[in-house]
Amino acid sequence: MLGLLLLLGLFVAMYAAQAMLYTRYGMRRLSYRCRFDRTEVEEGEELCLIEEIENSGFLPMPWVKSEYSVSRHLDFAGTHSVVTGDTRFVSSLFFLRSHTRICRQWKVRAMQRGEYRVRQVLLVSSDLLGAVRDSRAAEDLGGVLTVLPKPFADLPTLPPVQSRTMGELPAARSLLTDPLTVADIRPYTGCEPLRRLDWNALARTGELLVRTEEPVQEQRLCVLFTAQHSEYGKRFISREVCEHTIRVTAAVCQYFTSRGEPFSLQSNCTVHGDALSIPEGCTADRYHSILRQLAALELEPEQNLRQAAPTGEQVRLLLIAPYLSEDVRRLMKAHPDATLLLTAPGETGDIPFLPVYAEK
Repeated sequence: MLGLLLLLGLFVAMYAAQAMLYTRYGMRRLSYRCRFDRTEVEEGEELCLIEEIENSGFLPMPWVKSEYSVSRHLDFAGTHSVVTGDTRFVSSLFFLRSHTRICRQWKVRAMQRGEYRVRQVLLVSSDLLGAVRDSRAAEDLGGVLTVLPKPFADLPTLPPVQSRTMGELPAARSLLTDPLTVADIRPYTGCEPLRRLDWNALARTGELLVRTEEPVQEQRLCVLFTAQHSEYGKRFISREVCEHTIRVTAAVCQYFTSRGEPFSLQSNCTVHGDALSIPEGCTADRYHSILRQLAALELEPEQNLRQAAPTGEQVRLLLIAPYLSEDVRRLMKAHPDATLLLTAPGETGDIPFLPVYAEK
């Protein structure tokens, strides 16, 4: 009986000692880091989430669990995860001996454009007997993953863009002139090209006179789009249609960039709190910057589409919208030469448009 009590007392003492050791030193020398192996991918591409955990202490860690949350649009393969709303909860289990480091990779597929990060990581550990548990939050969660929108593949044929039209006001910077519009006739100085000599005036007056032609006025192209799904408190289309609208916008920008057509991009939707506004241009670097802006686009605009529309007579609009809202109707009436692309079927009345419906 005395021996049994001694064994029991020894067991209790060992249990208390290891519980005290794990409570005081268990997670003190434990370090954890998670990160994406890339900072930028396109919709549908695969990447890896890397977990690195290291136990640099003398105590073995028989049970360490990492629990973290990410967006539900990051699909984890081969792991246990639970989706609640827009959040995906993922857990991972480790066994670490003393002075051990483990690196684990999870395959992840980016399902939708956006800016993502690992939101929170909670580390939970226990002692040798599983009776004492300790937890703490990890600090090194890596950087931001940018998922670029994938341009829509079946874009309809867009009407030709007239980069130059005849304007009523002279454009001082234009190097091109219109031979059919004459602004003035003045004496020949010897510097003007011979093609501008006015032979009829020479026959009438006997003097060499030259025509001053009106400069050709350039017309600017503006791609104006919205991805809002509701108006006046009423929801018209789904979020999936909004995402399809952004993919169509990316395809339009890709189209004009590949053709070398300068264009500006405007929207009433915001990026990091500011309305999207990209000045005119058509370079490849600018197109990549547009994709990054579209990746961070927020679908709840703070103003109507007409407020985001550019001003001036020498602007041609290419409107992209998921449905025919009141703002779009008014813009089409104010700009009769505008081209409208609708990304969801609906009532259009007498407004002409190009259909770009989502793939089934």
